Amino acid sequence: MQLGPRAILVDHRVGMFHLAVLIANPGVEIAAADLVAGLGVVARAIGDHAMSRQTVLDPTAFRQYRQRLAQLSDSSDDSGSDERDWLLAELSVNTAPLGRARAFADNAERARLAVGRAIRRAVDIVDRADPEIGTHLRETVYTGVRCWYRPF
Repeated sequence: MQLGPRAILVDHRVGMFHLAVLIANPGVEIAAADLVAGLGVVARAIGDHAMSRQTVLDPTAFRQYRQRLAQLSDSSDDSGSDERDWLLAELSVNTAPLGRARAFADNAERARLAVGRAIRRAVDIVDRADPEIGTHLRETVYTGVRCWYRPF
């Protein structure tokens, strides 16, 4: 990796490949799914929505959890407090804001998470080798559904 007169040699990692693609295309937004080998092709073949419509908790399970919580709230003894805490934790993990059913992550979301983690790990490695280059990358590389390197 090189920044002006500074250069470092780092081991190959997936995140380094993502960084190389971004740095080779400054100012160009690149979909995270396109940075993940093969995932963009798979998403187009099956359709981006094929995996994003299924909810984590189906309506029946959601209703049963709520009913059981109501039963436990009506009960005067504290024997169900562990079960109540567990049910509340499950509902909070498996629902979106405002209590809506949370869907499984779609391909774009999985790609966003994978690319973001890989690039952060790569930048950490670069930072340990050369803090100046690491700082530059932290300030100029953006990750998300679309990723880019903007050195200007």
